[in-house]
Parts: sequence; C-alpha cells; structure tokens
Amino acid sequence: MTQPTHPHRVRLHGGRNTHAARDLNTGDRETACDYFLPDEARNHWGDPTDPVTCTACKRHLARTGDAR
Repeated sequence: MTQPTHPHRVRLHGGRNTHAARDLNTGDRETACDYFLPDEARNHWGDPTDPVTCTACKRHLARTGDAR
C-alpha cells in the first residue's frame, strides 16, 4: 500500500471542519484544499484516522486517489 499524500488531520483554529494536511519541506504544513499551516498557528491536530469533513479536501483526495 502506498503512503497517503495528506496523512495528517487538522481542525483550523476556530474552525469546524477536519482537513487533510501534508508536510512541506519547510517544516510547515498545507491542507489538501490549499490552506497554508505555519508551525506557530494554533490549530487542533487530530488522529490520522479521523474522517475528513472538509468538502474541498475530500474532492482533492478522491481526485488523487488518496481517499481512505
């Protein structure tokens, strides 16, 4: 099985949806729906098995075959 491209789960500070995120080479992260997540941001990181509830992230994961 291949590694998922967006293995992390995050709820943005003050947000309701759970996003899929990936590591960038800079140490920061980015969601599948293109939110940039700097390390110092106060986001809520979840378990990698948490379901993604962001519609845009789900569409991106389905297009890239990364949906699980």
